[in-house]
Amino acid sequence: MVIRASRADDMPAVADLRWRWRVDEDGIAPVGTPASYRVAVTRFAAAHPETHRCVVAEHGGVVVGMAWLAIVARPPTPDRPARSTADVQTVYVAPEARGRGIAQRLVRAVLDLADEAGAERTTVHSSVVGESLYRRLGFGDAPRLLQAPPED
Repeated sequence: MVIRASRADDMPAVADLRWRWRVDEDGIAPVGTPASYRVAVTRFAAAHPETHRCVVAEHGGVVVGMAWLAIVARPPTPDRPARSTADVQTVYVAPEARGRGIAQRLVRAVLDLADEAGAERTTVHSSVVGESLYRRLGFGDAPRLLQAPPED
């Protein structure tokens, strides 16, 4: 199993994993086709290389897992002229590859990217299933990190 930075030619496989997760496993109704979604993900990755980094898990030449890191620039402060925060996003491992520690390796890889980017903090919005993984990796509750739901 190899964990590595994604390449442009990985994006169709990354899109297929996300499609599988949301459409096939979660039953979400898509607004397009798998082919149009592959194009959208490929374009997104190409348009946002500085703010969104993807790492993949590859086994035998097949992408079986992914994790994204979003890096958000923050306004400078007098003591920190260059600031950013990071958010772990879209961590997924194909069902047939689960139980081998791949998700943990993917999250560690994006945490390394956050450290390299100098992020002041890294957050994650976890599923119930993923919460124990993130806590094992050092994520904890942040009492002052609040969120507002979108208005309907």
